Amino acid sequence: MAMIMAQTREGLGKGASRLMRRNARVPAVLYGGTRQNRNLSLDQKDLLKLLDTEGSGLRTHRQDMVIDGDVRVAVLLRDYQIHPVTGMPVHVDFMRFDPDQIIHVRVPIHVSGESKCPGIKAGGVMDVIQKDVEVHCRADDLPNFIEVSIATLDIGDAVHVKDLDLPKGVEIPHEENFTLVTIVGTQSEATDATVEG
Repeated sequence: MAMIMAQTREGLGKGASRLMRRNARVPAVLYGGTRQNRNLSLDQKDLLKLLDTEGSGLRTHRQDMVIDGDVRVAVLLRDYQIHPVTGMPVHVDFMRFDPDQIIHVRVPIHVSGESKCPGIKAGGVMDVIQKDVEVHCRADDLPNFIEVSIATLDIGDAVHVKDLDLPKGVEIPHEENFTLVTIVGTQSEATDATVEG
């Protein structure tokens, strides 16, 4: 769990945000629960380090935020924007962590069973179609990741969203049974099959 240090920001609007960024601070907002939204700012270097060390875990792990040095709040990172040219963060959204609240979050998938996969042993290649999936659940039940096993897949086989063994209390709010991972043959194998045919 990371400790996020934030300060209340007074100025709003594009001008105030530009000035803040020139001073190596990043505008942020904290929302959710029954309390009012709070406009905040974070130290740019601290935020970059946080994004680098915690990564996608910021969206799925509860973090502690300290505001103005004394107010402590449990939060989840919901979104952040990166400048397309500089690659620096320009805005961050945090949500108050309420363990009973139903939330919608994208959770990364972790593929397992590669060493046992018959398709890979036969020369196939794993193709990850979706790197994450949207789930909804209580904040307290939010998984760090969704495991996708390919241990029994052959070339041409795939794992679809309906194949997942989801943790208790976690649902995927999609009716479409989309593909997550598939095992495909290599180009040389496809060429050999054409020649043989």
